Amino acid sequence: MTSTPTSQASTKVDSDASANGDVHNKSFKRRAVELARESATAQDIFLFLIALRILNALSIRTYFQPDEYFQSLEPAWRMAFGGGSGAWITWEWRHDLRSAIHPTIFAAIYKICAGLSSLLRLSTSSKAEVLLVAPKVTQALFAATGDYYTWRFGQKIYGSESNEAWAALALTVLNPWQWFCSTRTLSNCLETTMTVLALSYWPWEWSIDDSELEDEEQWPHGWVDHTDREDLLSELRRSLFLAALACVLRPTNILIWISLACFSLFRGRTEECLMPLGWANKVIWIRISPMPSLRNSGKRAKLLIRESAICGFLVLTLSSLVDRLFYQHWTFPPFNFLYFNLAQSLAIFYGTNDWHYYLTQGFPLLLTTFLPFALVGIYNSLSPPASDAPRQAGLSSLPSLKHTSYQLAFTSLLLPFVLSFITHKEVRFIYPLLPILHLLAARPFTAFFLPALSPASPTNDTTRSVFKKTVLTVIIVINLLIATFSTQYHQTAPLTVLEYLRRTHERLYLTLPPPSANLQTPSTESQTMTVGFLTPCHSTPWRSHLIHPTIKAWALSCEPPINMNASQKNTYIDEADLFYMHPARYLAEHLGPPPRRKGRIGAFGIPGLSKGIRLGNDKTGISQYTAEEIENAAWDGEESEKVTQSQSHKTRNQPQMQTNNNQKRKKKLWPEYLVFFAQMEESLLAILDNSPYRECWRGWNSFAHDDWRRKGDLIVWCIGDREAREWREKVKGKEKAEAEVQPEPESKAQSGENQGGGFATWSRGFWKWIDGMGYAVAWMGL
Repeated sequence: MTSTPTSQASTKVDSDASANGDVHNKSFKRRAVELARESATAQDIFLFLIALRILNALSIRTYFQPDEYFQSLEPAWRMAFGGGSGAWITWEWRHDLRSAIHPTIFAAIYKICAGLSSLLRLSTSSKAEVLLVAPKVTQALFAATGDYYTWRFGQKIYGSESNEAWAALALTVLNPWQWFCSTRTLSNCLETTMTVLALSYWPWEWSIDDSELEDEEQWPHGWVDHTDREDLLSELRRSLFLAALACVLRPTNILIWISLACFSLFRGRTEECLMPLGWANKVIWIRISPMPSLRNSGKRAKLLIRESAICGFLVLTLSSLVDRLFYQHWTFPPFNFLYFNLAQSLAIFYGTNDWHYYLTQGFPLLLTTFLPFALVGIYNSLSPPASDAPRQAGLSSLPSLKHTSYQLAFTSLLLPFVLSFITHKEVRFIYPLLPILHLLAARPFTAFFLPALSPASPTNDTTRSVFKKTVLTVIIVINLLIATFSTQYHQTAPLTVLEYLRRTHERLYLTLPPPSANLQTPSTESQTMTVGFLTPCHSTPWRSHLIHPTIKAWALSCEPPINMNASQKNTYIDEADLFYMHPARYLAEHLGPPPRRKGRIGAFGIPGLSKGIRLGNDKTGISQYTAEEIENAAWDGEESEKVTQSQSHKTRNQPQMQTNNNQKRKKKLWPEYLVFFAQMEESLLAILDNSPYRECWRGWNSFAHDDWRRKGDLIVWCIGDREAREWREKVKGKEKAEAEVQPEPESKAQSGENQGGGFATWSRGFWKWIDGMGYAVAWMGL
């Protein structure tokens, strides 16, 4: 017998909601038409989500986490284009801590796009844009899939026609964290998608007591009380396979599946076994499954264990083969991950957080304005079932929803509870819980707002209805403002500076290549552009945004204290911290004398130096380093790769770096372009006072930053006079345009303005004259 529930779990107030259960009497033809209509609706929803997430991905202009690039796109770039392509490989990949499955996806995308670009004979700049956009679109498809299956999962647990399923979809679309994070190439984002897919295929009916379902009609649509139903095995295998992939991506994901597996294996009569837990003057009821019912789940337990072993073995085999291809030797990254982060406690090196971080910061960041509804949903789900539960607690009398919501709520608390014991915490570590929290928040959200929005609801209390509509409007506006600010204005410079460098390289360094030229192969020596980043480590993306291999760049690193004892770890200082402690000393020891123009003489702000190296020419700033000098220099983190950490670390008690006696350590070169945050501008002005570096670009970064080293604009100094002159003209043009739109002052004020303007004009003219004299002295070779 087929049944479609009227879903007592749903809070629909529509007057025509499937009265009298006429579904059983519908003809086969009419049912086929309805199924086709449902399929068309699902297809439309999925296409809408794809379009939305692609727009989302392409509109993001801000920087979030280094792992977005250095744990996915950088190893993918190396897999696609080889070791000499300029990708930055961090220490995690050099010590086999990460599974290569995630970057392999983007490596395949890179190879396909590069091949198509060559086949279509795209220009160099067009090829660069394609390689820049392709990973974003790929991740947008993953994000849309996660949104879609959140909705489908809601239909499964609440009913196919329930308003709660649509509310879960609305929460997913309107959540500013989703707009900010879901389309980024973090492994946590793919983990979240795989988790919600696996949850949608999970056999939730297994955790329900047989005694609670005396009649088959009590089951929700699509659920049948048969362990061996035809589609159960295929759905179980899909769920376990996706869950295993999520666990390979992020080993902590296994906590979710341990929780759900225990519910499926150790099920019991929950209404007879309740344990009250007092907390904050309230009582939370925890259900305990009695032991006598274990005999009823023996068949299901064998099936679950067997299929878990098979799917786990297949995923581990796939992961091992992919890792073998990437690392060139057999390895098991999950073990290495646990060893380095737990045994060596390297996670502490990247920061520690309070034990309550996930409760006081994690959930609020994930849910923002939807946090109250999620908390109510969790509380209601953990409350004890009662005869008046549907009316008072908002819970369904259907056993399926009672058990499913309880398991979801319990799991959403278990994961942050366990992760709270780890000192290093990040909100993205609990990101896979967000679809679950959306589903739990959907019921309170619908119960609160739907009566005020539905035309079929009573209109006796107009004031309350207006209040709820106002609250909903305020929530939507706040979410839109948060999403806009976080994706358009906060930390924009790390992306815009690389766009400036890439376009400058294409405009000044690259001649137009033939259409068949390979983008990943440097063509001539004169095309090489050198860049140095005097910023905290991983402050910007790398090769995934620089694109061109003829852009040679270096940056400050922050390798953790690997294979060191406790005393060495206590005195360890990474390269970035060393620079910020003693900028002048670091530059003198690691880069040598600063560059100077031909004929320019004098000190350069570094003690003990009286002359500098020559670099570039006065017109374009094109590098005059030889190919051998560039080849022997350190680029793209190579100095970290060539020397083991135990032989290259520096501590407070060791002023000089130790190097491998059997291997010459590569050094950094003074580049044509220096990139740094405004916080270092005053120091570098003093250190490089007489150098040819001039400001040629400045980008606004953020209103405020929690890292003092990243405060202020992001600035680029270059050696080429042409670019510096173009930048000065651009700034002057902007100032002139701003001055033209100012209202004309009154006569007295205008007189003072003219006096101030005259002084400013005289001052600028004086410094131009001084600068011109400097150029004349340099030209005469004095």
